[in-house]
Amino acid sequence: MAVSPEPLQVWSTVVPPEWIDYNGHLTEGYYGVAFGQASDEVLVHLGFGSEYLAEHGSFYTVESRIRYLQEVKEGAAVRADSWVLGADTKRIHLHHELFTGDRTDPVATQESMMLHVTRGPNGPKVAPMVEPVLGNALAQASDHAAVPLPDHVGRGVRTLR
Repeated sequence: MAVSPEPLQVWSTVVPPEWIDYNGHLTEGYYGVAFGQASDEVLVHLGFGSEYLAEHGSFYTVESRIRYLQEVKEGAAVRADSWVLGADTKRIHLHHELFTGDRTDPVATQESMMLHVTRGPNGPKVAPMVEPVLGNALAQASDHAAVPLPDHVGRGVRTLR
């Protein structure tokens, strides 16, 4: 796997009609679907697949935050730029920016924390990643560490109090 400080561009689609809500634009739940698919493709890029899943475990998203910045219409071509902001033996910290068409400013962003889990007789358990995913995640996080963090990373929803 080649690593780079450039964002991973491993997911894109065209917004289907069923993703559109009563306001005529992408409904908030489908932003989550888009970002979930982008995260899955990042994992595939890092070496995760059906064999890894069967032998070593999976990933659970344990926290995420989406920022909705612009409306997205039916039929729009969308793509995600993805960064591995950090990784250790059990976690991967991702950031995605969603773009439409030729736009240079994102229409939405998502930050998420994923845990590596194995399935045992008592249910899922957090456990260390193994190769090739571990080495690839650490290498990509190291290369992406050269990119300044967006100012919204690590922040939650603002309180009204």
